[in-house]
Amino acid sequence: MSTAEAAAGSESAGRSGSARRPPLRDLLWAYLGLAVLWTFAVAQPLFDLLKDNPEFFAARGSSGFDVISFSVMLVVLPPALGVAIELLVGLAGARARQVAHLVLIAGLVALIAAQALKKSIDASDVVLIVLSVAIGAGVAALYSRAEPVRSFLRVLSPAPVVFLALFLFTDPISKLAFPDEAQARTIGGVTQAPIVVVLLDELPSSTLIGEGDRLDTRRFPGFAELARNATWFRNAYTVYDSTERAQPAIMDGNLPAKDKLPTSSDHPNSIFSLFAKTHRLNVSEEATSICSRDLCQDQRLDESYGTRLKSMSEDLGLVWLHVVSPPDMEADLASVSENWGNFGGASEVKPNLGSTGAERNTRANLNGGREARFEGWIEQIRPGSRPSLNFKHTLLPHVPWQYLPDARRYRRQANDAIPGLSNQAFKWQSQLNVLLQRHFLQTGFADHELQELWKHLKREGLWDKSLIVVAADHGVAFPQARERRRLTRANAAEIAPVPLFVKAPGQKRAKTDDAWVSTIDILPTIFDVLNLNPRVKMDGRSAYSDEVQQRQTLHILLRNSFEKLDIPAADFVREQQRIIDRNQALLGTGSDGGGRIYRVGPHQALLGKSADEEGLQPLDVDLAYGPDYENVQPDSPFVPAHVVGRVQDGGDGGRDIAVAVNGKIVGVGETFTLAVGDEGELVSVLVPPESFRRGRNDMRVYLVP
Repeated sequence: MSTAEAAAGSESAGRSGSARRPPLRDLLWAYLGLAVLWTFAVAQPLFDLLKDNPEFFAARGSSGFDVISFSVMLVVLPPALGVAIELLVGLAGARARQVAHLVLIAGLVALIAAQALKKSIDASDVVLIVLSVAIGAGVAALYSRAEPVRSFLRVLSPAPVVFLALFLFTDPISKLAFPDEAQARTIGGVTQAPIVVVLLDELPSSTLIGEGDRLDTRRFPGFAELARNATWFRNAYTVYDSTERAQPAIMDGNLPAKDKLPTSSDHPNSIFSLFAKTHRLNVSEEATSICSRDLCQDQRLDESYGTRLKSMSEDLGLVWLHVVSPPDMEADLASVSENWGNFGGASEVKPNLGSTGAERNTRANLNGGREARFEGWIEQIRPGSRPSLNFKHTLLPHVPWQYLPDARRYRRQANDAIPGLSNQAFKWQSQLNVLLQRHFLQTGFADHELQELWKHLKREGLWDKSLIVVAADHGVAFPQARERRRLTRANAAEIAPVPLFVKAPGQKRAKTDDAWVSTIDILPTIFDVLNLNPRVKMDGRSAYSDEVQQRQTLHILLRNSFEKLDIPAADFVREQQRIIDRNQALLGTGSDGGGRIYRVGPHQALLGKSADEEGLQPLDVDLAYGPDYENVQPDSPFVPAHVVGRVQDGGDGGRDIAVAVNGKIVGVGETFTLAVGDEGELVSVLVPPESFRRGRNDMRVYLVP
């Protein structure tokens, strides 16, 4: 609308005493103008991120309709809402509508400017915000007064459609929007053996090692029960360090490739398509979509369409806030990768959508319901006239760490009470020790779930006759640098080794095999054990083949570059032993008793003593779970065993502390600060859940001189 038109409308409204409805043409131009600016401010930056991180859709099992409809609505609906706001304001007069239009234009231009300024200049948040607002106001003023500016915006009116088309009809999004689903294949041979495969996530095999380089059977009885009837390939290792490529490599036996998405169309010869004609499929994927929807029911799509779109909007909204927010404000936002950790493997310069793409199917999957989904999958394992393929990828013991080995949780919400507590860089080794402790505790919960699986298989008469495979896609590191999952030569001994147990049908004797088996060898091994011919070529080889049995070098692909990292096996053994020694020095083994894992930190001689008798001075801490100590129910699914909070009027960290429950010291630790964010001096200590009595408990933190 020109200034003259607006003035005429205002004059007319003034004479009539009511607002005149704007012509349809003016509304159309207003809509197109807002659509252009919205696209440049929000839609196109998100399209750019999604093209770099297509796993955002693949991780949650989004259908082609979900991808297309969400993308269209992202472009179309917000500008329509803007026009609706203008019309509503316009009830007060044409002049009011014009002002509302200019305010929307100024706001969108300011958002565009904010992103450009953030990338181009190093300035404080206040300076960036003031400059962005000034640019937005200036452009809006020019728009209201200069016809060339309005004309230029009209010339750009096709931009939203162009960007939308480029997003939907070019790779990699086109493969998700218009998928070519894999079909069942014919294999050579017949077997009546049921197949049970459990793929764990973020579990290095070093976590499972106890005394004498043997499996820690007391701390992890579920793994131990399987091992007594299976072959333990104790030198198994991953070929890749992130889930969206590490899991498919297990599912189809092929090396990861840069252009491959975790979808059935990019992995047509998976374990699912190969066994679909001979086995009933009971499949639960949590971060991939390798099993075709023609073959598998994807429970992630059981949510209503509205719920799925809402979750996408929330996740993308958080990511976009990271894109547009000035640096200091961005540091205060919830991390887009706190609970998943570089899932997409995108450039460090950009927010990682894959990390947030985990959330909902990943935030929902990570944050809650992991126990229910695992046990729901177990209940679907049934004998029948046809054998079944029962396949479960579980996000365990993956972060967020929140479970105890007996299946109780020590926090109600998966997100850390203090943002960044689990995923930042630390100069405090004491806090890294607590993170490692929480990883071990959650591995105990994964072991608990395996015990539930074994009980079910035995009840159903399937334990002896089944081929059972338990493995993990990759491990996790605990360095002082922020990156806990990007495999390098320096941290390969933590991230590369993974557990691998294979129980052949009818096997009743434990075996240990020292071959260097990679994760792409798992599917060929399954076919070898069952004496079947997959009739498709795989990069992997059976673990029992001469090639694997004689292997003396680990071959791993590095993230993003896909360059091959070769590690001599002899060097790797020495490096891994250092990790095992570290773990045992800090947390002991199951032979030390169940309480040993909670004895972490300085001044352990204080444990079990009275804080008052030791003359310790209380430390003023704002406990995140303070209200929960007023009414503890030890037999409930939640017990507030994680003592976490901010020290009031705190300092720079590094002070020794003791935690007392009802006067008895049950935990020790050290205060610390985060590398990013202004959270102050913090406390994070795990105490034994047995420390609590029913009802009210007195929780206090003390300074240890």
